[in-house]
Amino acid sequence: MRRLTSPRSDKETVHFEVSLAGSGLSYEVGDSLGVFPLNDAAEVDAVLGVAGLTGDERVDGTDARLRELLTCQLTMREPSRQLLAAILEKCPAAGELSELVDPAAKPLMEKWINGREVLDILQAYPQAKFAASELVKVLRKLQPRLYSIASSPVVHPEEVHLTVAVVRYESHGRPRQGVCSTFLADRASKASMPVFIHSAKHFRQPDEPSLPVIMVGPGTGIAPFRAFLQEREARGDQGKSWLFFGDRNRATDFLYESEINAWRDKGVLHR
Repeated sequence: MRRLTSPRSDKETVHFEVSLAGSGLSYEVGDSLGVFPLNDAAEVDAVLGVAGLTGDERVDGTDARLRELLTCQLTMREPSRQLLAAILEKCPAAGELSELVDPAAKPLMEKWINGREVLDILQAYPQAKFAASELVKVLRKLQPRLYSIASSPVVHPEEVHLTVAVVRYESHGRPRQGVCSTFLADRASKASMPVFIHSAKHFRQPDEPSLPVIMVGPGTGIAPFRAFLQEREARGDQGKSWLFFGDRNRATDFLYESEINAWRDKGVLHR
C-alpha cells in the first residue's frame, strides 16, 4: 500500500494491491473487485459496551458468538427501522421514535438517521436492553464494497490494484470512518480477505487497437483508466487516447502523476 495524495492534501487516497495467487479468480480491464470488509474491533467493543454485552454470547440459530457476527456479518453504520422500533417497544419513553418507525415516514426517518450510527442510537437510549439474539435481528447485514480495478491482467495476472479514497470525518461530535476504506488502509495489509470479481461486460476497451479512445472518469475516477492505459501499452495499441480526470488540487491530488506523464511522453496517452 502507498499513499497517492500528498501529505499536504486534505484527502487520503491510497494505492492498494491484492494478490489473487491461488484464488482461481481472473479479471478483465473494466471489472471491479468486491471486498467483504471486517468492522473495526474498537467499534465492535464500543457497541458491546453500550449494550452491556460481552460478545461471547451464543446467538440463537447460529454456531457463532455475538462478537464474530458484529465483526463479520452486521453493519455498525446504517441503523434500521427495526432497531428503532425495538427501542421504542423496550423504552416507551422514546416516544419521538414513533413517527420515525412508521413505514409511510421513510423520508423523515432517512433524514433523521443520516449521520447517525448504531452506537449513537444505543447511547441515546441506554434504557433499551437487548439480548444478543435480539440485537442481531435488528441490525442490517454488512454489504461488500465494489472498487474499480486499477490494473491490467496482462501486466499483473495474479494481482488486483485498487485506488481507495479513505473516508474519515466527524459527525454528531464523534470521529467516523468508512467501513471498507479504513479496513483496507489500516487493517488488511497482510491479511487474507474474501473478495470476488464483478464483471463489467459493457465497460471494455475496443478490440480494434487502432480505434481512438476517450476516457472520462468523473464517476469512476482514475482507477479503471490506469488499467486501460496499462493494457494499451502492453498490447501496443496505436489508436489515439484522451484522458479526462480531475481532482481538487493538481499539486497535492494528481493521482498516479508520474505514470500518467510517462504514458503521455511515450505516446500511449495522447492528451
